[in-house]
Amino acid sequence: IYEICVVFFGLPVLYIFMRRSAYLNRIIIATEKMAQGRLQEEIKIEGKSPLADHAKNLNNLREGVKVSMTEQAKSERLKTELITNVSHDLRTPLTSIITYTDLLKSSELTEEERQKYVDILDKKSQRLKTLIEDLFEVSKMESGNLELHQQRVDLTQLLQQALAEHADDIATNGLDFRVNLPDAEIVANVDGQRWWRVLDNLIVNTIKYSMPGTRVYITLKQTGDQAKFELKNISKYELNE
Repeated sequence: IYEICVVFFGLPVLYIFMRRSAYLNRIIIATEKMAQGRLQEEIKIEGKSPLADHAKNLNNLREGVKVSMTEQAKSERLKTELITNVSHDLRTPLTSIITYTDLLKSSELTEEERQKYVDILDKKSQRLKTLIEDLFEVSKMESGNLELHQQRVDLTQLLQQALAEHADDIATNGLDFRVNLPDAEIVANVDGQRWWRVLDNLIVNTIKYSMPGTRVYITLKQTGDQAKFELKNISKYELNE
């Protein structure tokens, strides 16, 4: 009887126990690897036991950690790029301010030249102020405290003003701006200041990164009860997908 029990009950139970122990050991090893940050290997799911459910949960946790690490790395890269770009953008108007301030110190300047330099200083100072405000906006966006103040804004007039603001840069950059604006005003409920920032940044980036001598198409039109704004240009460098 004992031999029959051992053969038909003891050995199968021992086999199942050894197999479950080996599976548990593999799960423990995989968990230790995850704790060390080695997230490449997925735990194999075997059967429908509680251990298999635990392995499945660990795999889900592993995927979540991988996604989190990827997003964190992407965020850090974007922050680094932002600091680099902002540093460059801040340096440009600041250099102009320093240069024209030194020029104003000359006693041989005519009144016309002095007024011209003052106007340039005013423009560069406003540009510097806008960039600094952008930094505060980014900080607010990161913390989720950005507020929008919607009001009725004529989008046509705002776009005309944004283009006029960069008229000198557009004229000297060698780009052919083809602007198509409606004859009538297009009024929308938007945050005027931040929509201005959108237009301003798009135009600045177009001037910076477009291939010289190419055309830039800017279109604003009303489609049904919506306003549609389009900007098309050819980049200076080939873009990846």
